[in-house]
Amino acid sequence: MMAKKKIKKQIKAEKEEKQENIEIKNAIEEIYEILEPCIKCGMCKSLCPVFKVMREEYVSPRGKVIMLSEKNINDIVFMCTLCRACELKCPLNLKICDAIRKAREVLNLRGKELPGSKEMIKNVREHGNPFGKNPEKSDKLYCC
Repeated sequence: MMAKKKIKKQIKAEKEEKQENIEIKNAIEEIYEILEPCIKCGMCKSLCPVFKVMREEYVSPRGKVIMLSEKNINDIVFMCTLCRACELKCPLNLKICDAIRKAREVLNLRGKELPGSKEMIKNVREHGNPFGKNPEKSDKLYCC
């Protein structure tokens, strides 16, 4: 009897994993389709607030597009404000922020979300707010 329950549980877990893998593959394909037309001209960098501060190519919209076009998805996609300034300058009107959102979704499906995000979600579920049971003034910054 216990063996049957264990097998059913294992089969269910395998089905969920396959479904998750399909979602990841579909999201990666969507990212690729959004960014494929990019000519990597770099015009998107001029208005990017993250690039203006950090002055590193890998955090610029072009840097992220190159990385995502190579299907290399990592936590650098969280270094984006999703302000859409890059889209205003893009001569091809690409929806770069949509691709960044999809990449974040992929990371979440892989279980690689940011620790701060995990904490906020846990607090909202348990206490109804992102700060916890007894929110005190803190130096921590939270995003909405």
